[in-house]
Amino acid sequence: MRNRLFCLALMFTVSQVAWVMAQDITGGGSLTRDITGGAALIFRAPQNPTVQGGGATGGGRVRGRKPAVRQQDAIIARANAARSASQPRYAEAEQQYQLAAKIAPDDARAFAGLGNVYVDQGKFAEAVDAYQKAIKVKPDYNGAYLPLAFSLARMNRYPEAIDVYQETLKRDPTSPEVYNNLSFAYNHSGRYQDAVDASLKAIELLGETGGAYKLGFQERNEIRSYAYKNLGNAYNGLKRYDEAANALKKSSEIEPKNVSAHFNLGLTLYNAGRYSEAIESYKEAIKLRPSLAPAYFNLGLTYYAIDDKNAAMAQYEALKGIDAEMARQLYDAIKR
Repeated sequence: MRNRLFCLALMFTVSQVAWVMAQDITGGGSLTRDITGGAALIFRAPQNPTVQGGGATGGGRVRGRKPAVRQQDAIIARANAARSASQPRYAEAEQQYQLAAKIAPDDARAFAGLGNVYVDQGKFAEAVDAYQKAIKVKPDYNGAYLPLAFSLARMNRYPEAIDVYQETLKRDPTSPEVYNNLSFAYNHSGRYQDAVDASLKAIELLGETGGAYKLGFQERNEIRSYAYKNLGNAYNGLKRYDEAANALKKSSEIEPKNVSAHFNLGLTLYNAGRYSEAIESYKEAIKLRPSLAPAYFNLGLTYYAIDDKNAAMAQYEALKGIDAEMARQLYDAIKR
């Protein structure tokens, strides 16, 4: 369970999309878009802290077998077991890690374990606090850095997440995961050239040979797809639309069923004035996710851009049963 891949798929819901002017089309209208989103933030669930005699890696404070040490290890082992149960017992795990932190406040394992429990439950503010305490106690506790950066990114604290990812690279300068996530955070911070560089580095490290990702616990192609999506998003931010389209096409080829890659490709092609190609990308997004309202909206405006008002109205009719407010805005745009 602890080696499974966690992905934050930032898809396009009505509450998430930003309404901004894209290209000026005949009659006007705004595309729904989230150029910096639409890609996944790679995250591997953090491993449990190590206890004497075995357990998940992650380092620790103690090496001896004094009574106090045995007591601390036993508490952390109970906490680990509660978190790792087939039906995780988070309240019990949290209680045990807190007890361990109280008994030995200089033991980074207790705080890191507590952070893991909070991340599992999506309590990212609490997770940040716990991981920061672990690093303060033991600055070389490597297991705290990646989940700390992830938690900061989940809270939209991207500059801080960037700092932590950069610190992580000092410890592991060959991690495609970290470079991919750096690109994601750079995109969200408007640092598009930095995002391009980070994505290209992730792609370089993953290679094109088809070999397995070196650590063996993540799908190589999944990370490659995310890296190309982040690269495409970054090129979009730089208004280098043809390069963005190439990157997003590569992402969709690697993972043909990834809706966000097709959606962002459609938006990119629209921005490049390649409307017929954009239409096909939006159609593919709709095929994969028939309830994705922004795809109908953007498809309608793309049809309108080529003066196919009947096809644009057909998207309005389809959208009415999915999102009435978005349908109304599409109608207003194409009837101007």
